[in-house]
Amino acid sequence: MLQNRKKTSLKRKMVFYFLLVAFANVFVGLELLLEIKSDKYRSQVIEKMTHIKDGQESEASIFLLLDQLTRKFFIMVGILILVSAVILFLFVIQIASPIQYMINEAKKIAGGDLSVNLNMKSKDEVSDLGNLINDLTANLQEIIVQLQNMHANFEEAATCLECKLNLLPELQKYFQSEQKQLKDNVESIAMIKQSFTVYQMRKFILDDFSPHEKKLMDAILADNVITKDQYDEVLKIQMQRGGFVGAILKELDYIDSAVLLKHLYGR
Repeated sequence: MLQNRKKTSLKRKMVFYFLLVAFANVFVGLELLLEIKSDKYRSQVIEKMTHIKDGQESEASIFLLLDQLTRKFFIMVGILILVSAVILFLFVIQIASPIQYMINEAKKIAGGDLSVNLNMKSKDEVSDLGNLINDLTANLQEIIVQLQNMHANFEEAATCLECKLNLLPELQKYFQSEQKQLKDNVESIAMIKQSFTVYQMRKFILDDFSPHEKKLMDAILADNVITKDQYDEVLKIQMQRGGFVGAILKELDYIDSAVLLKHLYGR
């Protein structure tokens, strides 16, 4: 959610920078114009011309006035360059840099890294855009976690059904269509989940088994059905690709259907 805080307008910043540059140019132009049109400068020119006419000074002395005007011109140009450099620096720091920062972070998000969290320090429209991107990644993470939970629930149901049918082979032919449909649903959800695979997730992601799965794994470990190394291996596989831990245990041949059902339903 965007924070309710006092904001500065990006438009006002741009107008302010433009006015600073315009003021600097006007200041330099007026300073030179006033210098040339000033009574003091004109008196000096007239005086020099009179001395040259009377032979008191050489014609080269007139260039002293021009040199003074040239020095002042370069000083004014230096001030203009300095002001422009400061304005450019402010523009880069306050506008260009945050935009480039967002572009770089957005590329990571586009590549699948939803752990990116934009840290926006300004209080303008650029900051609002960054916060909206943060909200977008958070919403995507919630969707992915919900999809993972849905996939785990379907996979658990499919595994339990398979275990029960393995114990009652005479009933398998009556539930083949249901079993196939359930497996198809699991595969469809798995494909959707795969399309949302991400490198890492900042929040909402489970860094361990879900409470239900952890209780199941702890019970199986306590009964010495699996070892601690096998426990850690199942945890690693579950974190890498997701899925119901019961299905992973069966896939690795660490447990059979009867033992799994016993720990799932106390049978």
